[in-house]
Amino acid sequence: MRLHGLSTPAVRRLDLWGACALVAAAMLAVSAWLPLWEMEMHAPQYPQGLSLTAYGTRMEGDLDEVNELNHYVGAAPISPEEVLELRLFPYALAGLVAALVLGAVLVRRRAVRVALALGVWAMAIGFLADLQWWLYRVGHGLSPDAPMRPGDFTPKVLGTTQVMNFRNETMVAEGFWLIVGAAFLVSFGPPIIRFVVASWQNTGAVPPAHAPKAARRHAA
Repeated sequence: MRLHGLSTPAVRRLDLWGACALVAAAMLAVSAWLPLWEMEMHAPQYPQGLSLTAYGTRMEGDLDEVNELNHYVGAAPISPEEVLELRLFPYALAGLVAALVLGAVLVRRRAVRVALALGVWAMAIGFLADLQWWLYRVGHGLSPDAPMRPGDFTPKVLGTTQVMNFRNETMVAEGFWLIVGAAFLVSFGPPIIRFVVASWQNTGAVPPAHAPKAARRHAA
């Protein structure tokens, strides 16, 4: 299925997967400005709660208060400027966007397209896996000299975790869902679109009538 009625040679060569790849690249680019993950902490001494929001390149929210709590339990402070992943994210994202754009226009080999789709899935899954590892490190190796000693703990990257009298609730945010949507689009978009188009074209179609066999023999 090719896109017709467009003028430039590069665009005329664009097939359905290429169109999906361009849309996916745009979705990835937009995700750079949206939050990827959020955490809310609830406890009696914080009736309004505390929150942290992770973007691809920074963290926002009640970071000072969270670091103060980390000090009391002996956990290392959170320093976004020292997080390697936050520095690498824009380059990884830009590389993936460029690969999708080039793949949309220049690539026809199925193996390369599958590799590009897997690359987008890897960004989404890798983000969660790396974040879970980072949360594990926050809750382990606590200082024995801390004023409070809750013991080692591992906040969940998704869901609810109880640490002493704090209930931590975590969930992915809009930017992450855009990355997942981009991965889904380049993986399953073309066959789904073909199915929808074919179904729409066949809606209301009546198959041609056939004369009964006996009538055909009589006519003969």
